[in-house]
Amino acid sequence: MKQFLLLSAFQLTAFVYAQEPIDALRFSQTTHGGTARARAIGGAIVALGGDISTATVNPAGLAFFRTSEFVFTPDLSFGSNKTAYLNNTTKGKYTSPDLSQAGLVFARPGSWNGKWRNYTFGIGMNKTVNLGNKIALSGLNNESSYSEKYLEELINNNVTDPNNAARNFPFGASLAFNTFLIDTIAGPGNSISGYRSLSTPQTGVQQEQTFESKGNINDMFFAASANYMDKLFLGGTIVFSKIRFERTATFKETDGTKKLNNFNYFETTEFLTSEGLGIGLKLGLIFKPVDRLRIGMAFHTPTLYNMDDRYSTAISTDLEGYQGGGVKTQSSLDFNDGELGQYQYNFTTPTRFMAGISYVLNEVEDVQQQRGFLSADVEFINYGNAMFEEPGSVNNGNQGSSYLQQVNSAISEQFRSALNIRLGGELKFNTFMTRLGFNYMNNAYQLSDLKAQQMSLSGGLGYRNMGFFADLTYIHQLKKDATFPYRLDNGFYAPGIIKGAGNILALTLGFKF
Repeated sequence: MKQFLLLSAFQLTAFVYAQEPIDALRFSQTTHGGTARARAIGGAIVALGGDISTATVNPAGLAFFRTSEFVFTPDLSFGSNKTAYLNNTTKGKYTSPDLSQAGLVFARPGSWNGKWRNYTFGIGMNKTVNLGNKIALSGLNNESSYSEKYLEELINNNVTDPNNAARNFPFGASLAFNTFLIDTIAGPGNSISGYRSLSTPQTGVQQEQTFESKGNINDMFFAASANYMDKLFLGGTIVFSKIRFERTATFKETDGTKKLNNFNYFETTEFLTSEGLGIGLKLGLIFKPVDRLRIGMAFHTPTLYNMDDRYSTAISTDLEGYQGGGVKTQSSLDFNDGELGQYQYNFTTPTRFMAGISYVLNEVEDVQQQRGFLSADVEFINYGNAMFEEPGSVNNGNQGSSYLQQVNSAISEQFRSALNIRLGGELKFNTFMTRLGFNYMNNAYQLSDLKAQQMSLSGGLGYRNMGFFADLTYIHQLKKDATFPYRLDNGFYAPGIIKGAGNILALTLGFKF
């Protein structure tokens, strides 16, 4: 029906749309990160203060510092995911070491007749999201094929000329067409009446996907705070945020019958790197109505990122001798002189509102005489307000803008607002202390049968003496999420339901000066 095409000199006329609703959730569902001490108490630091982690949560908490200090926190994340897909469960494991936090706090005496007791400044970096992960799924599908999305791409774009099918969709349908996974349907008089897939879901296809990712979201922060008469603490932080995300997704579909029927298997590999630089503002206050009680509130503006994606797709097919023997392979790199595709856009995270309350045991100025605390936070965020935009305006009328508007509509339909809860406490025994914490990030999906939620239990030990301190924390996370290997406009597709168990070891070392 056609010849195998290798268009190495062809200039790209279309780009792959890497942005999906799940990307908005992935980049918005931050955990605040921070020191081992802050993470040991579940991150419940909105009203607590006295930890450099407050710079990126409630910067008013920096005003509790009386001395300057330097801290840094390496950590190790490891865990596994079990993904249920089409009545089958598959397991994937991951390990990810990183530097999660480092910074300096500078405390200075106050002024104005002593009413402004002190001013504090902070500078440093903080990892808010670890994007390292591995998800694997497999199952027998009797209702649809991944290849049908290539058919829909040709149908939705009214492609009737096979030459256009072979070259206009270099990250999707063209690769499938040129490797004969998608072929033409002959009409009267050698005309083309449509397209068909050689995959065989009617007799069952075994589907497998492996999704591996790495990267993180790091915030560089510059914070300032002030203490008014040890009653009111005010602060603000400018955050320069960086996203670095790399993903490789491999999908394989194999004939379930093992019979000669012009289809043995096909495999597609999609590679994506996303890099983004963003800016945001965080404001907060803490009020002490009585010595032992602290009440805090914080507001985080949306973070506006300028994103740069680079990507490629490759397809290999074994069609049991159809249109020539052997395995046929083509990559999007063949269309663009070996260069990755590129797409630039903007991404905006949702606004966050936080409130907290802390009760300090034996609240005195000498922290060595304090005996511990209890702390609780709530956080409100509407994940449906995350947004992708073309640089400039979403109403510029081009193809990319139209697609991103569809993604934004899907985000508002699929995701909802959530109330996240954090609880924690500490007991002090002179130079040693013990800590426990609980962190619950509520479901972000509108649909009740899909879950994107996370619960973590944490515990830690601390030591402080002679200007040196060390904190060690262990965090156990239980996660629920969902993934879709592919989506169809008009056809069956199934989610993979993910249950994950993660672990984090964090160590903070600090020096006061």
